[in-house]
Amino acid sequence: MKLKHVGMIVVSVLAMSSAAVSAAEGDESVTTTVNGGVIHFKGEVVNAACAIDSESMNQTVELGQVRSSRLAKAGDLSSAVGFNIKLNDCDTNVSSNAAVAFLGTTVTSNDDTLALQSSAAGSAQNVGIQILDRTGEVLILDGATFSAKTDLIDGTNILPFQARYIALGQSVAGTANADATFKVQYL
Repeated sequence: MKLKHVGMIVVSVLAMSSAAVSAAEGDESVTTTVNGGVIHFKGEVVNAACAIDSESMNQTVELGQVRSSRLAKAGDLSSAVGFNIKLNDCDTNVSSNAAVAFLGTTVTSNDDTLALQSSAAGSAQNVGIQILDRTGEVLILDGATFSAKTDLIDGTNILPFQARYIALGQSVAGTANADATFKVQYL
């Protein structure tokens, strides 16, 4: 009887030991592979004097909050907020100047003012957005009217612009977002 109990204990201890060793070894020898997702690679090869920096291609210009009383009547302006378009690897042997044109949905009577996007939360009313070039000139947003040209240097160039809100009448508070695309012309 004692021998039977001792035998069962020995068998139990051996079984637990081998299970523990097997589990420990299992952690090191088991390989698991899972699908991780998709990586999209986007870019473009261009035959131009410069390459547009990837951070300039899809940027957000934060105009911030502006009190509606600041845009109380048509023509009132918010403070302008600067943004840049960065050009890399420029070669002045190819072109010595660059200019930029912007295109976006404009308000009906002003081709220099972006119309605001509709928002479920409620869009601001009687407000648009203007883009200014480095000379302070308000740009026509037709995709064909270019900013003042900038002299290029070899290497990296920064083209400065500004954006601001303009009142089209007495403003009504709400979200005030708009989009514009741009293209660069090398001269």
